[in-house]
Amino acid sequence: MSAPLAIVTGATGGIGGACVTTLLRDGWRVLATGLGGSPEPGGSANTADLFLDADLTDKSAPDRVVKAALDSFGRVDGLVHCAGTSRVAAFLDQTDDDWDRVIEINLSAAHRMARSVGKAMVSMQQRGAMVMISSIAWLSGGANPAYGASKGGLNSVVFNIAQALGPHGIRANAIAPGIIATEMVRNAFPGGAFERLDMAASARTPLRRLGQAEEVAEVAAFLLSERASFVNGAVVPVTGGIELLPPIGMLAGSLQ
Repeated sequence: MSAPLAIVTGATGGIGGACVTTLLRDGWRVLATGLGGSPEPGGSANTADLFLDADLTDKSAPDRVVKAALDSFGRVDGLVHCAGTSRVAAFLDQTDDDWDRVIEINLSAAHRMARSVGKAMVSMQQRGAMVMISSIAWLSGGANPAYGASKGGLNSVVFNIAQALGPHGIRANAIAPGIIATEMVRNAFPGGAFERLDMAASARTPLRRLGQAEEVAEVAAFLLSERASFVNGAVVPVTGGIELLPPIGMLAGSLQ
């Protein structure tokens, strides 16, 4: 039997690239997608079995990606959807254009990608799994109103997929990372702001550090695998515990 095939979107980003590397290590074949032509030489996306330049805001792109997977590999067994964007903005400064772009990329494009993969899996009568990269911002609001709203919506889509496709043996789960030290996050906070973010977030996180893309990828690989065969419709936090309220005694200064 040939090795299973996973589609990884957003593979030129930190989490997406780490997912490519981790899945290849675990014996998957990988079709990776990203923006900007060929992936960076030596980058993780460049190691995939096939790379496609795909702008997922193009409504026809997901079907083309899935067709390429079927034409090249004859199957689709998994999806790790990492493609996403953010715009740091306070509530009163959130523009309509930025709102529309974040919702389109993080939510609408994710729905289309999952739908295309789901149709292929159901038509081939094969089991499979989907992992959508959400964010702990679905609980906290995140860097801007659109980002938190898009990730909350994405989780709702995952719940729906889990119910609709579960009878077909297809699982769907989400990962909600906390603050992960990727280039996207670094670039969103230039001029020393990232260093201040690192210090403040690490102080708030029980593990006292930011997360790494590889730590998210390990959870994605688990959820995609048969080791997670009864995990369906879950939102798994990979946050180091940043979202936890400190014990009341610590807040009162009576506990260290």
